Parts: sequence; C-alpha cells; structure tokens
Amino acid sequence: MRLKTFKVWLDSGANAFSQYSLEVTTDDLGLSDEEWDQLSEQEKEETMKEIAFERAEWGFSLIE
Repeated sequence: MRLKTFKVWLDSGANAFSQYSLEVTTDDLGLSDEEWDQLSEQEKEETMKEIAFERAEWGFSLIE
C-alpha cells in the first residue's frame, strides 16, 4: 500500500540555514489516506503547522 507523503518545512528567514524540513506520511500522522482526505483544509493546515513548529523555539518575557 502506498501512503501519502508530505514535505513539511519551517523557515524563519533569519539566514540561509534557518530552514528545516522533513517528510511525513499519513501513517506517521496516525491516519489512513482516506481519513486524511476527509479532513477539512483547515484541519490539514493545523496538523502540518503543529509538525512544523515542533522544533521551533520561541518565547517572551515582560520588560518593564
């Protein structure tokens, strides 16, 4: 059975090395291809956004 494969990336634009990417399959997501196809576009975008931001570091602090 062939699984759908996606390239997911995150690029901060800081420099030439600020982008990382990886490939994930529907199996990696815990979904069948049919279940993926039934997701709304918003659900698909949110799923991939979560994967992209897994390695991102961010934060904030209060400066008086």
